[in-house]
Amino acid sequence: MRPQLGKDKIRQAALLLFAKNGFHTTSISQIAEAANVSKGLTYNYFKSKEDLLLAIINKASEEMFSIAETMIPNKNYDKTLRLFLDRYFLSIETNKDYLTFQLSLLFQPDLKQIVQAPLQKRADYLLALTETMFRTAAVKNSTMTARRFISELDGVALNALSVFKDYPLDEMKEQLYLNYKDLPNE
Repeated sequence: MRPQLGKDKIRQAALLLFAKNGFHTTSISQIAEAANVSKGLTYNYFKSKEDLLLAIINKASEEMFSIAETMIPNKNYDKTLRLFLDRYFLSIETNKDYLTFQLSLLFQPDLKQIVQAPLQKRADYLLALTETMFRTAAVKNSTMTARRFISELDGVALNALSVFKDYPLDEMKEQLYLNYKDLPNE
């Protein structure tokens, strides 16, 4: 088995078990069994469950960084905004287990402390790119507009993941697009 493939299998198995059973009640043995690898191989890649938790967060951050980089300014603000929203909303639809699990971490003080630094790094990066996108498009008060935009994205994700059944993601994506597409022209 290629090393990266083994790490990915272990990380994915851990995510599914953590999301289903909780971090504290999931053992390394259960993760190894679900990944169809030995417990020793699991410890070869990850020194502890906390290390594995950070690996899950870091992998998800890489994916979010990739989505956020669609906001790197270019001459077509409208196209940049649309592409970012398409990718962000697709991520909500396709990563529900991970995103729901991540949300649960924020309400567990001992786990929040473990993941706080990488989540803060992700939030700072997303804010910086969002602010740059709005500033490049000559949106007034780009800093507060970026914060409002991110808050709305977070609210949509929260509602879609935990509050409402059959949340209208496509309609919300279109509404956000309509709310922000003409800002440079105002």
